[in-house]
Amino acid sequence: MRPQLKHVGIYVHDIDRMEKFYTRVFDLVVTDRGQVPRLDNRKIVFMSAAADAHHQFVLLAGKDPASGPSVVFQFSFYLENLSELRTIRDRLQAEGASDIKAICHGNAWSLYAQDPEGNGLEAYLDTPWHVPQPHGIPFDLSQSDEAIMAQTLAHVKATPGFRHRDEWMREQQQLLNV
Repeated sequence: MRPQLKHVGIYVHDIDRMEKFYTRVFDLVVTDRGQVPRLDNRKIVFMSAAADAHHQFVLLAGKDPASGPSVVFQFSFYLENLSELRTIRDRLQAEGASDIKAICHGNAWSLYAQDPEGNGLEAYLDTPWHVPQPHGIPFDLSQSDEAIMAQTLAHVKATPGFRHRDEWMREQQQLLNV
């Protein structure tokens, strides 16, 4: 079995604010909290969105606010449908997230933003198609699902390397010997 990424932890300056942000925007549930003795009793908060995972995301107090955002490029959250993507957009706006952008990658519809401490965020769902990456054009989440699907299909069909996602997945399975 190949190693699988199961959780990520970041240092934060304002742990209470960050806990509220991630529980309100992404529906993460606090599964545990405490203090870390070997780290000067810094507060730690464990969160998850999966019943079988004690934690998928960890916040650890102690980051210097002058240091800027974390060195992590982004935290990505997978969604099931465009309606959920709209809900996340609305929550990000309500919680004061910055730089909110909707980008169609051809193989995914993504919403990008920054959390209150400047860390990069992505909420996304897969499209039924694949195109070589990197690839991205803005799209309008205020349109209907049908309109977004039709515009995306028209765009990706004209992109060299276009194929259906299931074909791409078969190729990936062969690469991974699964």
